[in-house]
Amino acid sequence: MNKWIVCITLCGLILQAQSQSLYVPRDVKKAFNNGTRSADGRPGKKYWQNSAIYNISITALPPDRNIKGTEQISYTNNSPDTLRNFVIKLIQNIHKPGVTRFSNAHDDYLTDGVHIDQVKENGQVRNVSPAQYRGTNMGLRLTKPLFPHETLQLAFDWHFQISLESGREGMIDSTTYFLAYFYPRVAVYDDYNGWDDLDHNDALEFYNDFNDYILNVKVPKNYIVW
Repeated sequence: MNKWIVCITLCGLILQAQSQSLYVPRDVKKAFNNGTRSADGRPGKKYWQNSAIYNISITALPPDRNIKGTEQISYTNNSPDTLRNFVIKLIQNIHKPGVTRFSNAHDDYLTDGVHIDQVKENGQVRNVSPAQYRGTNMGLRLTKPLFPHETLQLAFDWHFQISLESGREGMIDSTTYFLAYFYPRVAVYDDYNGWDDLDHNDALEFYNDFNDYILNVKVPKNYIVW
């Protein structure tokens, strides 16, 4: 009899331990409480997501390794927050010597990264220093706050040298270029973590908004764009 009582007691402790809830990070709990997310994985009643329309034009003229681009971004703040500081992703800067990288880089992988030639905010030219984009993130403080449900117009002119080594992107040979992650984009601003300001380390994939894209590609007339 006593043996059965002990067994039942131990089984009860095991069941109680198994029924304990999993740890939930405080930022996720906050999102649950705010109603933007729910514990069953579905969007909450107050869920929101920022979005943008990208109009991008790039020029690639092999065997010239210089890639040039211009873009206009129409970015809508669907959040309840007023945004004053933007984070811009410049993934091509993963090729710069000295950036944080998950693995070693060969000489053919390295370049001098992205050069931002011009930035405009609502049509006004902004002064941007290379010191603002040493890594794969660029900070941009707005001259005028972006209030909830307002839209901001950003424009970028930039260029970079494609890497000789091809992995996720780069030169496959002197006449075949693999272009990816080639344009400046606004980082995700979400309901539980704010701006996604983690640097790209060349090993993990990215966190992106759902956006609309218009892309124009200029290449020599005897080339195929695929």
